[in-house]
Amino acid sequence: VGAALACNLQPDDGNSGGDRPQPTASLPPSPIFIIPTATLLPSPIPTITQIPPTQVNCAPYTLWPVYVVALGDTLGEIATRTGTTVNQLMQANCLIDPELIYEGQALYVPRIPATQIPAASATPTLPPNAPVFGQALSADQHWIDGSGQAVTYLPTTRVTVGVVSNAYLVDFYVNDPYGGAAISIGQDNDPWDGAFIDYDFPAAGTYTFLAIAQNDAMRLNSTVFTVRYDPTYSPVTGRVNTLTITPYTKFENGWYTLAGATTVTVTWRDAPVGALQVEFTLSSTGTGGTPQVIGVDLFPPDGAVLSWGVPRGMTAQLQAVATMPGGGIQRSEIMNVTAP
Repeated sequence: VGAALACNLQPDDGNSGGDRPQPTASLPPSPIFIIPTATLLPSPIPTITQIPPTQVNCAPYTLWPVYVVALGDTLGEIATRTGTTVNQLMQANCLIDPELIYEGQALYVPRIPATQIPAASATPTLPPNAPVFGQALSADQHWIDGSGQAVTYLPTTRVTVGVVSNAYLVDFYVNDPYGGAAISIGQDNDPWDGAFIDYDFPAAGTYTFLAIAQNDAMRLNSTVFTVRYDPTYSPVTGRVNTLTITPYTKFENGWYTLAGATTVTVTWRDAPVGALQVEFTLSSTGTGGTPQVIGVDLFPPDGAVLSWGVPRGMTAQLQAVATMPGGGIQRSEIMNVTAP
């Protein structure tokens, strides 16, 4: 500080009179502190979240029937078979990516294909020990309504694929009404004598069924079958799906007593329209054997009728089986008969 004061003393120039100027001191300037601030770095690029396969805030078009995706299906093939476009299917099912569909997925489609393509068609060749379905999957009993759709008024349906060879079990599935994966409804562990499951409809609506046969080598999908359950539906004839038989001697506790060694007429008045043929079968009660064909009506549109010679000493069950153009099978209800 002393050096600083010395530098600021002013000499006397003789012209100042009697007053001597007082020395003044100049303080050094206050230092300026520059506080460094954090360097601004560029913001990282945000990670893009993948959009889920199903659109958000989208309601599927549930007025359409449901098709269950089979192995090898593509959305383009399904669109072609159901008379629509890929874009319409994506909108109706809230799909984001047309490639993201999976086996067993339920899709809403404008109509069910008239002829279902078996899942096995996607495989060029099958091993020799692959399961073999006895028939195309069907839900019995059902009728065909005016739009060509299968319909039933019965609260319970039998979902069947007939006798399945080279398989030790057959799993049965029904579509999820909310659009998810198919729901298991049971399995048949001895499919070699006929694979089926009885399904109780929980409510009126459209249901699509699928069966998968399994052995040690592979699992094989059946065709799918869609039926509409409408408890108010009445067949065109206005009659229920039962057989009638004339003459009979007595009806008691659900059993028709017939006279042995006579001829009776069995009629299936509700035989489905368009059936190629109707077989009448007889199964002896308590044996569990294969039903025996006792007659065939090759022209059922004029009424499925059988003239049958009743054997003596018989206790059995009668049923009519209709073969449909697409390979499907429809059955009448069972009639219990006995002859002393």
